[in-house]
Amino acid sequence: MISVIAKDNRSARASVSSAGVSVFLICAFVIILAGCSHQEASPRLPAPFPGAGIVDEYILQPYDVLEIKFFYNPNLNETVTIRPDGMISLQMIDEVRAAGFTPSQLDALLTQKYSLLLDQVMITVFVRSFNDQKIYVGGEVYSPRVIHLKERMNALQAVFMAGGFKPDADVSDVVIISRGPDQRPVARRVNLGKALKGGLTFEDYRLRSYDIVFVPKSSLAKASQFMTHIYSFLPHQVFLAFDYDLHNEPVEIETE
Repeated sequence: MISVIAKDNRSARASVSSAGVSVFLICAFVIILAGCSHQEASPRLPAPFPGAGIVDEYILQPYDVLEIKFFYNPNLNETVTIRPDGMISLQMIDEVRAAGFTPSQLDALLTQKYSLLLDQVMITVFVRSFNDQKIYVGGEVYSPRVIHLKERMNALQAVFMAGGFKPDADVSDVVIISRGPDQRPVARRVNLGKALKGGLTFEDYRLRSYDIVFVPKSSLAKASQFMTHIYSFLPHQVFLAFDYDLHNEPVEIETE
């Protein structure tokens, strides 16, 4: 047991008073620290650039040159170029689709196929040279044009490289058209107004080779009217040069 003995009432009162002052000072110090912390945290810092920290594996494209190595069967090693139809030809398994896959996905696919034919399979896919990747930006931008696609480019960057938005541009209804299955146009809408404020993730408006970014003047209609409107404003040769199949019905994906 701990005993506290006061020598007299005066000293006891002094002790209590000192303790009270100490407690008051400590509380005040804590409040000041909390206030400073609150004041420092209150201003909203700019959001990180969309997509920062995201590791995104390359998607194979026609005309990419691949080196395919077999660890246990070096006689099967090959260097192949992806054909315009997206296929490659290899020993023992003939044709296999490569375009549209990542190197690791193609690695897994080839491993699966060769595992049915060989006792030991360990395959590595290297991309030795890349196709000259391009995109097109059109509509309400100052300089509609074909742009060389840089690594991790997004639609907002592409628009700025095309001169930026015109005053009448509807930044809330920008369309990204990509080549889907069977080269069919697949369109998704993105609100680049949100992107300007950091309100979208990189995946919402990232670009791939042969994508077309269309900035409309006003909100677009749905489905067939939507694509008809775009076809009327974009040069037809862009779709042909980018190997889109315009005979199939386009697909629209709503992202918001």
